[in-house]
Formats: sequence, C-alpha cells, structure tokens
Amino acid sequence: MFAQELELVHESVEESGSYDSVMKAIDSEWIEHSLLASNKASIRNRRLPAQQAVWLVLWMGLIRNQSIKEVCSSMDIALQSDDSIWSHVAPSVLTDCRRRLGEAPMSYLFKSTVSAWLKQALGKNNDLG
Repeated sequence: MFAQELELVHESVEESGSYDSVMKAIDSEWIEHSLLASNKASIRNRRLPAQQAVWLVLWMGLIRNQSIKEVCSSMDIALQSDDSIWSHVAPSVLTDCRRRLGEAPMSYLFKSTVSAWLKQALGKNNDLG
C-alpha cells in the first residue's frame, strides 16, 4: 500500500512539474536539524552546501526518471567558486556530494517529517479526521 502511495506522489509531482507543495511541506529547519544530528553540517564553505545536497537527493527521488545532471538543472543548482563566480555543476561533483552526504541525514529528515506531519494530521485533539 505504501508503495502505491509513493507512486501516486511521484506521478502527481512529475505530471504537474510543480514542486511548490514539496518545498512548502518540508521545513528548511528540519533539513538543518537533520544535518546537525547526523554530524553532516559543516562550517566549511563548500561549493555545493549540504542543504542543497539534501534537496538534490529529495528531487532525485521525486524525479527518478531523470539523470542526476537533469535533476540538478531543473533545480537551477550552480556552484559558487571562491571569487563569487557561479558555474554549472559537473555530474561528478553531484555524485561525490551525494555520497559524502550519506544516509543518516536523510533518515533523520524522514523521521522528522513523519513526526511533524502526523502531529498536523492528528490536530489538537490527537484524533484523525
């Protein structure tokens, strides 16, 4: 049943081409907390910050029939160099960034979103519907 629901979400997002609902549903603070809790937050200024890597992984799950480079292009991700010049991202940078991120922050984010969305669904009376 859960697989069918995931498939429906994927089809809905892919057909509409609108990611606004996903962006609104996932609080950026949850992403920051997931990076801190998994020791993946870095004070080092990276060309592709961990927060963008998390969004990239989320988009790759939603737009799974596209390559990582195509997903990145649809997100308008660009890398910033030391001299504040923006450039397009090479696929190898994206793959390395995704590998460096690992599973821990994504797992933490998943659990955080489930918990928050459950509280929203239950409402004040702790009751569905």
